[in-house]
Amino acid sequence: MGYHRFYRRASFTVAFLFFLIAMQAQSKAGSEADKIQERVVKTIEVRQETQKKEDAWAGKKAELTARYRSLIYGNKHLEKVKEKTGQRLNSQKDLVDEAKRKIEESARIKEELQSCLESIITRLEEFIKRDLPFLPEERSDRLALIKETLASPDKPAAEKYRRVMEALQIETGYGHTVEVYQDTVDLDSRPVLVDILRLGRLSLFCQTPDGKVVGHYDRALKRWISLSSGYRRDINKAVEMARHERTIDLVRLPIGRIIVP
Repeated sequence: MGYHRFYRRASFTVAFLFFLIAMQAQSKAGSEADKIQERVVKTIEVRQETQKKEDAWAGKKAELTARYRSLIYGNKHLEKVKEKTGQRLNSQKDLVDEAKRKIEESARIKEELQSCLESIITRLEEFIKRDLPFLPEERSDRLALIKETLASPDKPAAEKYRRVMEALQIETGYGHTVEVYQDTVDLDSRPVLVDILRLGRLSLFCQTPDGKVVGHYDRALKRWISLSSGYRRDINKAVEMARHERTIDLVRLPIGRIIVP
């Protein structure tokens, strides 16, 4: 009886111990599972976070790649623009250099032309002084106007050149034309109103409006002198022919010795 009671207690104790061991083992197993689950969760979270970062980086990388390509394209475009701009600048520089050269050349030519025109007028003035004294006021005024034009810096070179050439043409024309005009001259050292007959640059004759007094300009003496009445008819005829009042005819005039001025 006592043995059976002891046996039951012992069995109960062993069973209880097995229960405790099983519970402990189960507790340890549950703890390990939790840890494993926790690690798995953390791993998944890390993987998800990593995937997010990878996705974000992939997007950023794509954006940076697109920007890089855009910058490369933009840089190439800028290089082309720079090259074209450089070519344009070089071309414009060549144009500027050519313009400067032309301006300098123009200034040089203008200066040389100015000097040449002044020299021509000086020689023309000297020539007129040695020439027959016809139309003195007209020729003097023309020279004065040309000198004023040449001295003006505001007058273009073309205007100066034109005026000088016109004067030369007019003076040249006097050599092969005949005209009659009225003026007052010192005839035999006294002022007399006369009709002056100019035969080119060959000779000058004069007669009073009534035709009673005639004369001519003596180159050697450089003054007007009277002619004998025997020349009145021929000089009057010559005056009428110069005025187109008479048909052309031969006349006898005292031309004298021809002197080239």
